[in-house]
Amino acid sequence: MRWYPPAVLYKVTIGQDVYLGTAEEVVAYMMRAEGAGGSDVSSYMIATAARLAERLDILGIDASDEVAFLDALRERGVLAIEVFEEPSERRSDPRDAVGDGPVAYGPGVNPHDVEL
Repeated sequence: MRWYPPAVLYKVTIGQDVYLGTAEEVVAYMMRAEGAGGSDVSSYMIATAARLAERLDILGIDASDEVAFLDALRERGVLAIEVFEEPSERRSDPRDAVGDGPVAYGPGVNPHDVEL
């Protein structure tokens, strides 16, 4: 059972290795590790679940999608996850956020000459 809301960014730690990204990116990074099995993300998750069951008797790893896979590994103590949610639902137009003064653009830059 997922213990956190959907996130934008995951920090996953396995031993000394740290992966940072979306769940999909993290699992894709993990797949590139030396000795990792599978030719694509799906086969990697299935191979990892089978290897953990065979070698360490860690059963029930959900390999249906990347978030479920990471959560199952966390539940069994294989890895640690830190979740960073979207900081705000409010979005700003870049033109409003940057402003139009010399501090925002630097001396000698006309804000109207900059394409946003």
